[in-house]
Amino acid sequence: MSTGVRQWRRPKNSSSKYDFIKVRVHLHNEHYYVLSRFLLSRMLTAARIDYGHALRIALDLKKRLVEKSQLDVSQADLQKELFRLLREHGYGEEHVKWYKTLEKFYHQRIPLIVLIAGTASTGKSTVATRLSERLNLSSVLKTDVIYDLMHTIIDGKTPGSLWTTKLATHDQQFKDIVAQECSLVCRGLDGDLGKSITEGKSIIIEGSLVEHSLLDHMYEFISKLSNQHTVIVAPFLLVLSESDLQRNLKRASWFERARDYQSNLVENNNTRKQSNLPKFHTMHVNMGDIQPTIDAMQAIVLDQIAKKT
Repeated sequence: MSTGVRQWRRPKNSSSKYDFIKVRVHLHNEHYYVLSRFLLSRMLTAARIDYGHALRIALDLKKRLVEKSQLDVSQADLQKELFRLLREHGYGEEHVKWYKTLEKFYHQRIPLIVLIAGTASTGKSTVATRLSERLNLSSVLKTDVIYDLMHTIIDGKTPGSLWTTKLATHDQQFKDIVAQECSLVCRGLDGDLGKSITEGKSIIIEGSLVEHSLLDHMYEFISKLSNQHTVIVAPFLLVLSESDLQRNLKRASWFERARDYQSNLVENNNTRKQSNLPKFHTMHVNMGDIQPTIDAMQAIVLDQIAKKT
């Protein structure tokens, strides 16, 4: 089935003779920057352009400008040539709009905070890494690391896994322990949240201790600075079918605990939705193919950015 987008094969060597020629892009007055194929391809990928196509388009743009001897171009002229190339490769106005939105987002330095919640073995770390690559974000924080660090500071030793704790003998006790540990993680995150908001830096926070109390804490933290800063928040809850979860954790003695934790997260999320309280976007994950999940999450993030810029 044809999509109108050209197929692309990864080149054996991504370097080019055009990389040795500088193209200056003038913004206004005497300010300019040197065109980077690498940075441009990252921007295009964030705008939902296929990675391979993004590399090809960035190279084609540099090639055209050099061959036309346009080594000094305005930002407007650069964009015209770029958007022409996008259309030639089968991308339409929607991708042009996403690119313009992202350009404005990066220029305004609006902080983006992405939360990725979910029970054990739902692919949170993999999804966070892939999404950070797509959106050109360099900072991914893991609540497991913060959990370990906070306990090491307070208790002087590395804590055991939450999933294997013997302090909880039934579901409610485990919920209470999670709530207590989440509160500790919130304290550990405050410094990073404050830096992200005040300095306009974007972060992804992922882990099993990302849950609704952390979401509420974050919104409360943001509200204290809302008059000075615009913040974009994109919270996600990754969910696996019980059969997939059981397959991933078939040798784990704590499978039922992980399954029940997921059920509690989903139930709580649905209740909050009905009450118009902050909630996660529920994302059903197929571990055999996580690409559709990442595509859907990227689309939601871009939509959130568009609403704030």
